[in-house]
Amino acid sequence: MVAGGGAGLLHAQTAPKTHWEPYKNRAAAQQPDQHLTDPALVGAIDLHAHHDPDSYPRNLDAFEVAKLMRDRGLRGVVLKNHWTETAGLAYLVRKYATPDLEVFGAVTLDTAVGGVNAQAVRYMADVTGGYGRIVWMPTHDSEHEVKYNKESREFVPVSRDGALLPEVREVIAVVAEHDLTLATGHVEAWEALAILRAAKDGGVKRLIVTHPLFAAQYTLMSIEQLREAVGLGAYIEILGRNLAAEGESKQRSLAAIRVLGAEHCFVASDSGLEGEINHTDALALGAKALRAAGFSEAELDLMFKDNPAYLVRLPPRGK
Repeated sequence: MVAGGGAGLLHAQTAPKTHWEPYKNRAAAQQPDQHLTDPALVGAIDLHAHHDPDSYPRNLDAFEVAKLMRDRGLRGVVLKNHWTETAGLAYLVRKYATPDLEVFGAVTLDTAVGGVNAQAVRYMADVTGGYGRIVWMPTHDSEHEVKYNKESREFVPVSRDGALLPEVREVIAVVAEHDLTLATGHVEAWEALAILRAAKDGGVKRLIVTHPLFAAQYTLMSIEQLREAVGLGAYIEILGRNLAAEGESKQRSLAAIRVLGAEHCFVASDSGLEGEINHTDALALGAKALRAAGFSEAELDLMFKDNPAYLVRLPPRGK
């Protein structure tokens, strides 16, 4: 590997023409809308909603996602794309589709925006409307994910020789300046904790650990590491689509919420991939799974409504 031309980018000698190429052939038969509802969805905010247009198939476009969430009683949504900022799209969705829904954008620091690039964050923060809210550290192009999958393609590092890169600290400074939320992305567990420490020291108020109970391809953290993250002020992302299906991720998630407390967690869908359940069905099934596991309505309100509201700078319900 040799240093590349963008901020925080490293190039593989046989990188594919497009860095999203590994994800382009994952299309599957569309699952129908189950029209699920749940009290936890009324006033909820989904902080992790994928959508079209994208560079590989999604099950709904951003306008359709917002309308679906409004119709199921949600308060708001953050539009997520791995390759481009979505604050401008949030502005258009609010204006032309759902002016009565709080729609926000984000930016993910993958290859298409130059990697760990503070200028990409500055741009998102200045887009018309001021609806940019979350900055994700590298996800699909993170060094950890690319190497874990044994792929030969460009990746975005956040550390070198056990220390965070200077670009990471520059991004943290911009996040703090604009009072944005910083999410750790698909990095190694120790890197996530290092990012959180630096962000806390740098004055970032709102921190997210990106689905750390999902799978080893992403960030997979132990309970001890999650405790440390919570101690640094971070909120732990729990995925509705993982709670909706039986498996290790569901059991890890339930166990972590019990140990850490609902006050330190939030539920997002992370839905939108073609062939999977849609966003609101994932959230509704997640709520039912949490309720069946013994969590109270007050705890569900924290995870679906109050904690997400804080993370996008909205007042609590009823305020």
